[in-house]
Amino acid sequence: MDMQIINSDSYIDINQHFKVSAGPGAGKTKFLINHIKNVLRNSERLGRNRKIACITYTNVGVETILQRLGDETDHVEVSTIHSFLYTHIVKPYMFLISDKYGIDPTNIDSPCEHIVSNGYLSRTDLATRFFVREKDMKNVYWEVSDETCKLHLRHRDRDKGYHKSLLKYKKFFWEKGIIHYEDILAFSWEILKSFEEVLRIIRSKFPYFFIDEFQDTNPIQTNIIKLIAQNETIIGVIGDKAQSIYEFQGADVKQFNDFSLPNISLYRMEDNYRSTENIISILNNIRKDIEQKNPLNKKGNSPVIIVGEALQALKTVQEILGEQSFTSLSYSNLTANAIRNNKPIEEGDRWKVIEEDFDDSDSKRRKIFISLIKAIELARLSHYKESLRELSRHVKKTDNFNGEKTALIVIKTLLNDYYEFNSKPLWFLYDKIVSMGYFQFPKIRESKNAKVPSKAEKYYKETLYSDIALYVKIAEDVSLHCTIHKAKGSEFDNVLLIVKGRDGKKYIEERDLGFLLDPDIDENEEHRVYYVACSRARENLFINVPEITEETKNKLQDMFDFKYVSDRSLVTIT
Repeated sequence: MDMQIINSDSYIDINQHFKVSAGPGAGKTKFLINHIKNVLRNSERLGRNRKIACITYTNVGVETILQRLGDETDHVEVSTIHSFLYTHIVKPYMFLISDKYGIDPTNIDSPCEHIVSNGYLSRTDLATRFFVREKDMKNVYWEVSDETCKLHLRHRDRDKGYHKSLLKYKKFFWEKGIIHYEDILAFSWEILKSFEEVLRIIRSKFPYFFIDEFQDTNPIQTNIIKLIAQNETIIGVIGDKAQSIYEFQGADVKQFNDFSLPNISLYRMEDNYRSTENIISILNNIRKDIEQKNPLNKKGNSPVIIVGEALQALKTVQEILGEQSFTSLSYSNLTANAIRNNKPIEEGDRWKVIEEDFDDSDSKRRKIFISLIKAIELARLSHYKESLRELSRHVKKTDNFNGEKTALIVIKTLLNDYYEFNSKPLWFLYDKIVSMGYFQFPKIRESKNAKVPSKAEKYYKETLYSDIALYVKIAEDVSLHCTIHKAKGSEFDNVLLIVKGRDGKKYIEERDLGFLLDPDIDENEEHRVYYVACSRARENLFINVPEITEETKNKLQDMFDFKYVSDRSLVTIT
């Protein structure tokens, strides 16, 4: 079918499957909102109890769509894919497959992220009982093959024996009522595939099913969408292959490229209302399938490559922009957290999960202090609800205060005293928590001989709070310093992209600047990640690299200005 060019104000057939390819800043959210409103006003397929399902991939995306819909939300259900599937399929119909997986449907709690914790699971126990190596656990995923959904490990040959061991490992969680986000997808697919009546109910409730950011989908999600699309429901997908950056979560850019349905209409949006022509020229250099332009011919400053240490680059950008704010974007959580806390990353540092890195053999004390650190860092970023939820389950309840009120007191106190313990060993936080008396955990016996401390005492006295706090992962980070993945879907006036060897690995110019020198967005996800970062900028784009050769500078000087920075001087090269 021929590709049709549209823009954000275009109207299309409301009773036809559609697929829209739209570059950054094209106004795809505006188009989607207009299309939903068009369906609400003109469709004869909606009734009192029938709704439009509108799926996006982040909670921020959900809030954005709800705000733009305004009062017209009565017949629209906007949610993330996992929330939608859990609410409408897994929660009400899990009993249909509960015997097969050994799950008590009444014991299931809301889905959570799959994080391996040394303190929660004994690595020896798992290795013995389930024959699953601990380093593999974070790579567990579901895949549809031969009309069945099976567990696999990324980068490992598939064998039936290992699949059975993975199931035993998963059942350890399911017996406790814990299901992970990836389980929601697998269970939903199996329920819809095995029970036609459930599929009929979903189609009846949702005659329209629109999916934003479809390039972030994974094969199981695509299979679910195609099952729903076989009859009655109209499917619409919107996405951009160049912004597919969630391969580590199972997303596959081929799912968007190859997605098709009978009689589907194909559209493309080529405008970029967001960025200046100077920034768009960088974007067009990275990708060749769409040549964007700003309909308003919006001019601006030349993008700038700042060569030098990242923290100094931050100061330089602030000097250039004056009172204007800017957002720094980094590839890794480690870099983003370090920048936010004004800490340099040492050579060899790498990203770790706090549950894996926190070294305390007492499981109760370990759990409490991990939650304390998470709660503190969440509260610092104004995620107060999540912070209270994280901490309230650990505090002692009294006649005067429940867990949440006590947690609020603790968090408020620790935020006020943050700079007293932030740059000091964990022992300072430990002392403070002990003195508060709100938590019950085994105390660390301080040795009389300072030369022979216990392992726990040594860890708390030698590990800086600021170092361990770097490994707290914030799911919805809207701070001024965040990862590229968390900034996706957002836009900022001014962006500083920090191009640094991932997780502290030595900077390699050919790899990390490859997205500019020899771009390949079809096959190289890192190039797509950096493309997404550049496309977030409206007015000014800065790219920071630790070093650059004269040869590379010469290749890029037609597109960028250059600034070399050091701790003592700022030299401008024109």
